[in-house]
Amino acid sequence: MLTARAPLKGSQVENVKRIKEIAEKFHRDAETYECVKRVLRSGVAEDVLVLETGHQPNFMPYAGVWRKAFLLDLIAKKVAGGGRACVAIFGFADYNLCTAKWIYQNRLPSATKDGFKTIGFKISGKDRWKRFDCIAKPSEEEWASELEKIAALYRKSCDDEGIKNLEAIKELLWRCYESAKNLSDVNAFFFSKVCNELWGLEVLFFRYSDVQRAGIFADEWEKILLQLSKFNEVRNEIVREKKLEDVGYCGENSVPFWYHCSCGGKVPLLMDSPPLACGKCPVCGESYELNLESLKELFGDMSPNAITRNLVFSEGLGVALFVSGAGGGLRYGLVSDGISKELGFNVPATLVWRGRDYYLGAAHRAALNELARAFELSLDDFLDEASLVLKAAHKRETLANEIKSLERRLHAEGGKSDVMKRLKKCRGQYISTDTQIRVAGRVFSLTPSILDIFVSVGAENVPKYWEAALSNANVTKNEFYSIEKDVVYGGRKYCPFTEACSAFTSGTSK
Repeated sequence: MLTARAPLKGSQVENVKRIKEIAEKFHRDAETYECVKRVLRSGVAEDVLVLETGHQPNFMPYAGVWRKAFLLDLIAKKVAGGGRACVAIFGFADYNLCTAKWIYQNRLPSATKDGFKTIGFKISGKDRWKRFDCIAKPSEEEWASELEKIAALYRKSCDDEGIKNLEAIKELLWRCYESAKNLSDVNAFFFSKVCNELWGLEVLFFRYSDVQRAGIFADEWEKILLQLSKFNEVRNEIVREKKLEDVGYCGENSVPFWYHCSCGGKVPLLMDSPPLACGKCPVCGESYELNLESLKELFGDMSPNAITRNLVFSEGLGVALFVSGAGGGLRYGLVSDGISKELGFNVPATLVWRGRDYYLGAAHRAALNELARAFELSLDDFLDEASLVLKAAHKRETLANEIKSLERRLHAEGGKSDVMKRLKKCRGQYISTDTQIRVAGRVFSLTPSILDIFVSVGAENVPKYWEAALSNANVTKNEFYSIEKDVVYGGRKYCPFTEACSAFTSGTSK
């Protein structure tokens, strides 16, 4: 799939070298330079294979984001072992808007009504329309308070090993906070320290904002502007044909780049009368008219949209393999790949790893214990889904039948206190089983911050579970390459909540 790739063009070789330069800047800032020094110092020739991915620098993101870096490193080392030079790069979209709350907040499982507790910080009002790299890091008092809030969630239910794991992560977070200048870098530095320092991954990280300041890919931008009408037309055709309305249509005069206002906002642009583009900042209201003939002069104050990012990185670096997320990244990738083919840009192979993470954290254990109490089960019952469904259904049906019987007795015999007392207890038990199923369902269906996995199994142990999952995984090929494999941490996959069990919450027994 990869080793047959054609050599890089001269311009692509130069772009890879420049990406390595800005990656070095990032790793020195993040204090992880020594971890990737060997890769940074290695030469770049036309036979190098470029493996690439990226993501927003989210606040302790979910496991799927981290697995992209893990896959890059794993594949890069296998390719290098086969004798082909390879470089794995991961870009942080630090110039993205703050409209997605996952950038600055996340969730931890909690055996409560909602099934989670929110952690992180708040960005509200017009600041949500600013670029993430313009958001200052919290004050030291706010940072300490949030870490203490997180620690308090675990002290109530974690064992000593879990608390030890948490303290190690807190120490790492403090190091990142102290060396970062903004909230985006706090998150990115933490990601790099775990991947490079703790796990030993030789993946090069860099900021997209540094790409813009360095002027990398300006030539690719100009190629798109020369075919702007076709770009927009093809984009809309693909969205319509593949039913990707969530990706969205664009206007015929839409420019697939943002301009960065000095206030921190991102200005959407429309081609007014070529080469003039105009737009208005959604934060401060300032209007702009830009001459895109001077694109290279404006480049440091601009950024591509998600679809365009894929095109310019792929073409500019001659990317051989792009590791995508399983959600929106794939849908944007379908559109960008289609446009690339029409415009004659490079189209990399795309790989995605789909799968859930199964582990028994403190909140999961609490939810299981409550289910076990409500349904009179043992923990081993949660290892067999068919048995669990039968036993849960039987308990609900038994309670429902007893409630009906007691209601008939109460009607026939009058309001006897012993019958009323027993009826009240049975109704309470019936409601409790419903409540505990709902709580467990929310806890186990949550896609949490990876912090919960780190606390549960130890951050240093996570890669070995991923390696084990991949040892017997199959790769299928359709529009992209796909790994369909769940990860089970600790060897036991509990199943406290299924679609079958959810039927029990309807208020009637099955």
